[in-house]
Amino acid sequence: MNGSEPGVRPSFPRWVVWGFQIALTLAVTYFLFRSIRLSWSELADVDLAGWRPRALPFVASCVVLLAVFVYLVGLWALMVRRLGGPRLGLGESMKIFFVANLGRYVPGKVWQLAGLTYLAGKRGVSLPVASSAAVLGQVFALAAAATLGGIALAAGATSGFPSEFVPWALVLAAVIVVVVTVPAALRMMLRVAFKLGRRQEDTPRLDALFGARWLGLYLVAWLGYGIAFGLLWGSFPALPAVSWPAAVGSFGGAYFLGYAAIFAPAGVGVREGAMAVLLSPWMGAADATVLAVIARIWMTVAELAPLALIAIAVALGLTDRNSRSEDHAI
Repeated sequence: MNGSEPGVRPSFPRWVVWGFQIALTLAVTYFLFRSIRLSWSELADVDLAGWRPRALPFVASCVVLLAVFVYLVGLWALMVRRLGGPRLGLGESMKIFFVANLGRYVPGKVWQLAGLTYLAGKRGVSLPVASSAAVLGQVFALAAAATLGGIALAAGATSGFPSEFVPWALVLAAVIVVVVTVPAALRMMLRVAFKLGRRQEDTPRLDALFGARWLGLYLVAWLGYGIAFGLLWGSFPALPAVSWPAAVGSFGGAYFLGYAAIFAPAGVGVREGAMAVLLSPWMGAADATVLAVIARIWMTVAELAPLALIAIAVALGLTDRNSRSEDHAI
């Protein structure tokens, strides 16, 4: 007798699971940076004086990035509405969206979706609608990131991206477009997500053009992300002129790969390594690494800024007053 019951999976302490996830994240990050043959001496030789951003393009990059965030909030609220949920005002939608967004920094990738579902439920959204909107929003966001990233990198292949990757990028983009534009495939993904979450919600009815419409809307968001990142790139005099296909493709592709690494909280390390790999043909390994790290800080600060405003509004008692008097809705 070994003291274990048949059919019962052994459980591990949480610190063991988290330790394994951290070790796996470090290993993948190491091999990504090793693939571009980056050495410490190259990083030490980086001229930091050239990394002082020019004010105008840097501020423009922040403005565009924040505009994309607001656009994504609007898409999520619109998804809730289209699936049969109530109208949510812009203020309360931003509060739900950005608070739930903190869940990305917890290993597992499910906490952001769980947060969206829970917080939307507190605002009167039914569980089936809240769950479906959270899952579908993430599916279309990742699909758009991978699709636009693959197309953009393929378009810029002659400017430095290794040509052997082009067919794979295009195949991935094509497969994703087919999958997310087929209603039966979307419903199957929802059923799988609900089963993994141990939920029994019915999947919503989706018309034939549902996937195509929403993929198009999220492609706009990722184009905006690419423009914001390109402006960030262009703000540093140490870097070569901006390649817009590289900016759009590397940002979307790195985000997709970082999310696919489910063991890495918010894709930390993996996203930076992937971005450095994708950017290195245009600017070299050392500069690509520095820009990838700066991009992480830039985006994290921009994500936390709305939360700071929300906290101030709550402290001043403005949120309840605004929610009662808000006439416009998404």
